[in-house]
Amino acid sequence: MVMVTISGFLALAAIGLYSACLARLCRADAALFPLPVIGGGAVWLCLWGFAGLLPVGGWLFYLGAAALVAVLLARRQLAETLETLFTPAFGVFLAAGVFFLVVFAITRPEFAQNDEFTLWGSAAKLTKLQNVLHPAAQGNLLAKASNPGMMLVVYLFQLFSAGFSEWSAYFAYDTMLAATVAAMAALAGKRWSSTLVLAGCGFLLPYFFSAPSVGELSTVYLSVLGDLPLGFVFGATVCLYFALKDKVCCLPVLLVQVSFLTLIKDMGLAYALIAVGLVCADALFTGPLAGFGRRLAKAVGGGVLLAIPVAGFYLGWTRYVAAMTGADKTTVGSGDAAMSQGAAILSGVRQLLRLEEPTEKFTQVSALMLKSPVSVPVCLLGGGALALAAIFLVLAVVFLAQKKGEERRRPVVLAVFGTLALVAFLVFHLFLYVFNFKDPEALQLKDYIRYIGPYYLGFFLMALGLLARAGFGGAWAKLARLAGVGVLAVFCVLIGWRGVPAAGFWNYPHVVYSVRDDVKERAGQVNDLLSWDDIVLLISQGDDATRWNYFGYDLNATLARGFGGFGYGHEGDWSWDTTHMNLVDPARAQEGMPEVYNYQTVCTADDLRLFLLDKRYTHILIDESDDYIAGTIGPAFGVDDLPDRRTDSVILLRVEYEGDTVRWVYEEGGAA
Repeated sequence: MVMVTISGFLALAAIGLYSACLARLCRADAALFPLPVIGGGAVWLCLWGFAGLLPVGGWLFYLGAAALVAVLLARRQLAETLETLFTPAFGVFLAAGVFFLVVFAITRPEFAQNDEFTLWGSAAKLTKLQNVLHPAAQGNLLAKASNPGMMLVVYLFQLFSAGFSEWSAYFAYDTMLAATVAAMAALAGKRWSSTLVLAGCGFLLPYFFSAPSVGELSTVYLSVLGDLPLGFVFGATVCLYFALKDKVCCLPVLLVQVSFLTLIKDMGLAYALIAVGLVCADALFTGPLAGFGRRLAKAVGGGVLLAIPVAGFYLGWTRYVAAMTGADKTTVGSGDAAMSQGAAILSGVRQLLRLEEPTEKFTQVSALMLKSPVSVPVCLLGGGALALAAIFLVLAVVFLAQKKGEERRRPVVLAVFGTLALVAFLVFHLFLYVFNFKDPEALQLKDYIRYIGPYYLGFFLMALGLLARAGFGGAWAKLARLAGVGVLAVFCVLIGWRGVPAAGFWNYPHVVYSVRDDVKERAGQVNDLLSWDDIVLLISQGDDATRWNYFGYDLNATLARGFGGFGYGHEGDWSWDTTHMNLVDPARAQEGMPEVYNYQTVCTADDLRLFLLDKRYTHILIDESDDYIAGTIGPAFGVDDLPDRRTDSVILLRVEYEGDTVRWVYEEGGAA
């Protein structure tokens, strides 16, 4: 606990020091640099991780900060350098970082969302505990091909602590989000009132971009999923361009930012390229007609230069994943429907342009996507069309508040090209639903708000950045500042009316963690008996995959996959790979009989024997037993004294193979 907190403070100190040095070097607001420092740290760690030297990269990050302190002390410039941190927006960042650190150190929240166990949280934990990029880690991780950016941010913030801390992972995420808000608010200059108003708008954006949830539990700022970071970093990247576009450091900062965007999620590639496009459009179209050719050459050259690290990290990560896991990230779909990404996009474009006959699925999903900006709520106002209208309203105020010329053209360019990019983004997701989702999921537009919501959030953050800029130096600056107050007021009213949660990051009820804490305690009973090389099949009768996911996270071993269906290894059997298994006697699963469990595998002892011979799992972990396990399954494998119910201790059995014979043997110390 103490070292976790100290590690958090050291991370804030290093970020502050690097930001101060960059601010002095670039002669810019220090609040613009925490995000590039954090993102740059993740990119730096990724490069070292590729080489299998992840801890070296982490230590060099902090040793570099220590070396800077030594140099500045020797030159008697430390105090002068740190003075650059005394700006309103950096104060917002630092206050938010300390606030999240203190709140989470006191409340100690735990992971609770399913994706935190199947991907984001598990990957961050394995990265920290094994000091490798997560595709190279041993353990139970279903999505090893997912991008590593946010896991490396967590690693950076926990470098000095032993083990892995879930609440510190939340702190790392939220500190990075605070850095994005600070980058936007820094465009308001040194006016404290405007900075605080715009920062308030920024921090409330994720509450605005959520479905109405009065009385529900909110996971805003209490999540290690990649959706919020993707949207915030996307918007802040363009805000950094607005602030630094006339400075030499702009290009290096943008190179870091688009690289980091690419590493956050698979969709980060698209977001990074859109950010590059918006930057190039601004550079090209905000200037006067004279000199257009020169600006065109500069914009194209800059765009190509920015696209190089995007392509480099995308391809580099794809090859790294293939080398570590054998997975191919360049294909979409599965089974007979699998195809390359390029083939999927080409087929999608041809169907969209009616160059080939659209499939029934394409036609159905197209109709759903066409009306989705109106029919699918992405914010407290409703659909994406209303969110877009709110963004346009903010940009209209910016247009009116700025004097004629480049600054007045800027909101117009952002509105036009941001909307065009949104249309392209929606078309891309049409292809994604058609080629990468099964029919039921595609026809429900599964996770639509998670995929599309971050774009609207980032777009709104860009608009707020221009509003902050207009309030600082526009011809009608007072109008822009009043508009900022208006946006904040509208957010507060809407959240109070349609989105006030019963609890959030500040008081999330620990009763939610009751099952999780139970699994953590039971996994702890056997963790000392297991290693990452062990593959453990969990038997937890009555589970709905919740306990399986929790054990997969808390067990210091690889949790085995089970199978579903009817039988295994015999003619006429029908089975498929799954996660958890609830084993049911075929005699109790006849046609017309009620199901014993909601999710059940009809399986004889011989089916299970053939399955184990095929998979060669090393251990069986019995968490919840029943009469079928105790009376039939256990004796078939040489264990006659298994309980027929849940006991205070889990039971760990070692699997022994001899020819076609499979035996279970009590692991010494694994309860009995």
